[in-house]
Amino acid sequence: MSTDQLEPTQDDTHGPTKPEKEHAWLQQLVGEWNVSTEMTMPDGSAATGTGHESVKSLNGLWAYVEGEGNMPDGGKMRYFSGIGFDVTFKKYTGFWIADVSSHMWKYDCELSADGKRLTMNCVGPNMMGGEGETANYRDVIEIIDANTRTLTASGEFANGEWVQFMKSTLTRA
Repeated sequence: MSTDQLEPTQDDTHGPTKPEKEHAWLQQLVGEWNVSTEMTMPDGSAATGTGHESVKSLNGLWAYVEGEGNMPDGGKMRYFSGIGFDVTFKKYTGFWIADVSSHMWKYDCELSADGKRLTMNCVGPNMMGGEGETANYRDVIEIIDANTRTLTASGEFANGEWVQFMKSTLTRA
């Protein structure tokens, strides 16, 4: 078995879900990736970071990510995410969790007609607001070529304006 493929398990009497054509898109994410990130901090200053992602396929149904990187303050961060196509609801979905936050980011995703961009919409803690407030966020994976992709993160201000605050460039290791 390839190290990029995790073994399937059978968890019900109907057998495992079979990958459909939409799942093929996820396979281009599989592999080892070097990450270079540019961020705009809340005070307007810029910060950069580097990291690494290891993406595995879970039986062709999910792209499962284990990543690590540097925080703007110099600290380390570990994160995990998964992106899949839900055959019941006929849509892409996903999640992101990290060791620096108690929030699980739950994505409702849309693939562009040309298959180059996966837009992942979610609601999370308002990074610019008060305690307990939430905001809308949008992460976009864009496939540049077989060895390069980007991830941009944007947040929506109260006035409805979307502002990009992060861009990561990922290249195959």
